[in-house]
Amino acid sequence: QQPPIVQRDLAHFRKQLKPLVEKLRRERINSSIEQLKSLLGPEFLKQQPESKLEKADILEMTVSFTCKLWKTAH
Repeated sequence: QQPPIVQRDLAHFRKQLKPLVEKLRRERINSSIEQLKSLLGPEFLKQQPESKLEKADILEMTVSFTCKLWKTAH
């Protein structure tokens, strides 16, 4: 078992690191969603031409697009 001071320092380090790790996780998610949006193509994106697409919209459209591609391939 580690001495109490080491445990306290580790807990403090983790507490400081957590927001950075969360920020990086959100950036990865947002980057992937933007990549999916660019793969959808204009036919899907014109469904909501002027409104800003939410992340959930992009994910749903990607699922729909992927299902259509899969059905045409099989």
